[in-house]
Amino acid sequence: MVGGLETLSYHLTTGFPGDKQIVALGRLQRHLLWFLPYATARVLLTGWRYDVIHVGDPMLAVVAKVARVVWRRKVVLGVHGLDLVYGHRLYQWYLRRFLTADTFVAISNATLRIAEERGLGPLEVITIGVSAEFFRIRRNPDADATVAAARRGRPVLITTGRLIPRKGVAWFIENVLPRLDALYVIVGNGRDREHIRQVARDAGVADRTLMFTEADQEQLFSLLSCADVFVMPNIPIPNDVEGFGIVAIEAAASGLPVVAARLEGIPDAVVDGETGVLVEPKNAQAFADAIGKLTADAAFRTEFGERARRCVQEKNDWTAIIGRYEKLFEKLIGASSPELARSSEESPARQPPS
Repeated sequence: MVGGLETLSYHLTTGFPGDKQIVALGRLQRHLLWFLPYATARVLLTGWRYDVIHVGDPMLAVVAKVARVVWRRKVVLGVHGLDLVYGHRLYQWYLRRFLTADTFVAISNATLRIAEERGLGPLEVITIGVSAEFFRIRRNPDADATVAAARRGRPVLITTGRLIPRKGVAWFIENVLPRLDALYVIVGNGRDREHIRQVARDAGVADRTLMFTEADQEQLFSLLSCADVFVMPNIPIPNDVEGFGIVAIEAAASGLPVVAARLEGIPDAVVDGETGVLVEPKNAQAFADAIGKLTADAAFRTEFGERARRCVQEKNDWTAIIGRYEKLFEKLIGASSPELARSSEESPARQPPS
């Protein structure tokens, strides 16, 4: 899977420079059925070897509980938003019973507020970075042959990500796209896919809508290259939140100005006036006006996109983000109890700090 949580987990675990042991699922979420007991057993058997255990998802809360109760190790647990508000009663019972850590790391201020409302703490906000490949993308209207043939002199809008209701793609097609003379490119897949296609037909804009459901990374880069404006039209959905919005910083890193809903964690990803424009959710005219201003002036749009790229380079650099995790881990190790220090000294097979 590819998303904010997965991207963070990959870059943090592979990029962390110290000694470490990675226990990763590497499969679809349905495999959590066996991965949860496996990860728990790994920590139960080997947790004494480590100074800090980082748990990437509240779904693995029982792993954090074992590390703290059995081995009294320092635990850092990442929270992302949806993983806290998902409304299933059994899941919420599980969180109340097992969710514990020495420090919770929220990926945005919006996630921080959700965590605070649930009484979690201590809390720290550390954002998500952008893969270096996105910064190498340059504007090229002919980068994708399908888009080049369909644009017919019109500006190209693009949205990437999972096709689920809160992403607002169907709403945008029905309420905003008819107000614009633009081609709308959608990259992603999900349960809303056929509904989006039907809405495009009903709104009479199917000929100005292109959907790429199986795009690999190379094609994604080509589609971003030939686009003019990135659109993130999220809408509020109960018990479903956008914890951050990594697609927005990826688009900005590629030199695209972003027009996005001022909703949940998106303002942490989109700096209004710097990397994009924030508008009120479900305000169709505000979306149309913001997009129209960008598509009407190529020079302004280009300058805005390059400013967005520079801003993301400064704010979302993986080296700096991983460095913040290092400092957090070191702080926790420094606060370790004498009992932990004695335990470490008495364990000759213990690995170096991680």
